[in-house]
Amino acid sequence: MIPPPLPADEPRRLQALHRLDLLDTPPEERFDRIVRMASRMFGVPIALVTLVDRSRQWFKAKVGLAASATSRDDSFCGHVILTPDTLVVPDALEDPRFSDNPLVTGDPLIRFYAGHPLHTPDGSRVGTLCLIDRQSRDFTEEERQLLADMARWVELELNALTLQEARTALTQQERFFELSVDMLCIAGVDGTFRQLGQAWCRTLGYSEEALRTTSLLELVHPEDRAATRAWLEQGARGESLPHLEHRCRGRDGSWHWLQWNAAVNPEEGILYGVARDITEHKRLEAERREVERMKSEFVSTVSHELRTPLTSIRGSLGLLSGGVAGPLPTLAEEMIGIAHKNSERLIRLINDILDLEKMESGQLDFQLEQLELGPLLAAAVEAHQGYAQQYGVTVETVVEAPEARALVDGDRFLQVLANLLSNALKFSPPGERVTLRLERVDTRLRVSVQDRGPGIPEAFHSRLFQKFAQADGSDSRRKGGTGLGLSISRGLVERMGGSLDFVTAENAGTTFRVELPEWCPVSSHKPTKETP
Repeated sequence: MIPPPLPADEPRRLQALHRLDLLDTPPEERFDRIVRMASRMFGVPIALVTLVDRSRQWFKAKVGLAASATSRDDSFCGHVILTPDTLVVPDALEDPRFSDNPLVTGDPLIRFYAGHPLHTPDGSRVGTLCLIDRQSRDFTEEERQLLADMARWVELELNALTLQEARTALTQQERFFELSVDMLCIAGVDGTFRQLGQAWCRTLGYSEEALRTTSLLELVHPEDRAATRAWLEQGARGESLPHLEHRCRGRDGSWHWLQWNAAVNPEEGILYGVARDITEHKRLEAERREVERMKSEFVSTVSHELRTPLTSIRGSLGLLSGGVAGPLPTLAEEMIGIAHKNSERLIRLINDILDLEKMESGQLDFQLEQLELGPLLAAAVEAHQGYAQQYGVTVETVVEAPEARALVDGDRFLQVLANLLSNALKFSPPGERVTLRLERVDTRLRVSVQDRGPGIPEAFHSRLFQKFAQADGSDSRRKGGTGLGLSISRGLVERMGGSLDFVTAENAGTTFRVELPEWCPVSSHKPTKETP
C-alpha cells in the first residue's frame, strides 16, 4: 500500500477546510440527496461526500457505508486531492497503490473507485465526491464528466453561505437537470412530478408543463401499471427501491421502455429518480432472440435433413471399402476410403451440432443415476483401444477411489470421456501414454485425462471451450475435429452438477479435469486429499 503524500499547500488547505465549519456536523439533506442520486445514477452501492482532515477522511454524506470516518493513510480520497482531475481505479487489486490496502482486502472490499476533488472558493481541494463498488468496472468519459458535474453541485452546497450563493446553487442544479442525457426527476411517491430534466421532454415529446400535470401512472402502459404502483408504494413505505423497467406512452402514441434507478426520502415523501430510455436496446434484444431462434431452427432442420442421407452414404461406402462388391482398383479403394472417413467426420459434426442445439434449448435428455465411476472409465478405455493403436499411444487407468459413485447420466458421461480421450490420443506423440485417473479431492471426485503432448498455446486458453474453437497451427488443424467437443463436454458436465477445467504447460502436456460431487450414504465418510 502507498499512503497518500501531503499536498504542497497542506496548511492552507486545512485552514480552508476548517473555515467551512462542516466537520463532525449532523447529516444534511442537501448533501444526502446528492449521494443518493449518485449511487442510483452510477449504479454503485457506495457513494460518499468526504472531507479530508489532518489524519482522517470524514464523511459528510454517505450511502452504503456504516463508518463515519477512516484513516487518511488508508484513504483513496487522500490521493484524489493531489490533482484537479478525477481519479479512477478500475480494479484496486491490480493497482499497486491499493492492492493491499485494508479497505480493499477487508470491509468494505473496495474494487472500483472513482473520486473527483471538491474545492473551496480559494481553490483548496478539501475532499471528494466518490463512488465505490465491490466489483471491478470501467468508467467512461461521459461518466467522468457527469461525476465532475455532480462534484460541482456538492461544491455549491459546501460554499452556499449566502442567499445569492444558494440561488446560484439552485440555478446550477437546474442546469444539471437540463443538460443530463438521462431522464432525471424529483417526484412525489404518488408519481406526481415536481422537477424534471429536459431529457423527459426530448424522449417522450411532452412539454414540461404537461408532464408536471400528469402522473407517472397515467403515462405507464396498462400492463405495467400494477407493477409500477407497487413500486411506488414500496418507496412510500421507506423501503429500498429495486430496478424497474416499464413502458411509458409518448406524445405521438408510441411506447418507450424506461429503466429506473431511484431512491426515496420517506420523511419528505419525495422520490429522486433516474430513468433511461432502453427502447432501442429492447428492440435489438428481441431481434437477437429471433435471429437465434431462426438460426437454431435452421441448423436443426438442415442437420436432420443431412443426417439420414449421410448415414446411408457412409454405410454404402463402408460396404464398398469392406469388399462387398469385390476387389477394387487401388486408386478407387483409396478414394472410397477418403470419402468414407469424410462422411464419418460430417456425421460427427452433425451429431455435435444437434447435441449443442438441444443443450442450449434445454431439450437434451438426461437420466441421472447413482453410478460407480470406475466401470465407466474402464468402458471408455476399452472403446478407445483401437483409436489408441492407430496413433501408437497407450492408455493407462489409475483408480485411486474404487467404488466411488456420482450422480451422472452414464451415456453422457461416456460421451465426455470420449471427447477428452480422443483429443488426448490425437495430440500425444507415438510411444507416449495417456493417463485416465479417478481420485477424491476434498469432498468431490475428480476424473482427469492427462496427455504428454505439446500443450495448449496460451493465446488459445480463453477460447478453448467456445463453439467451433480450434487452436491455430497446422498440426491442430491436421488432427481434425469439429471444434465442438469441449464446448459440449463442459455443458454436459455442468448439467450433471460438475465442472470441467484444464491445466497445461508448453511441451509438457495437458490435463483436463472433470470434478463431480461424490454420492455416498449419509453415514459414509471417505478420506480426502488436499486440493492441488
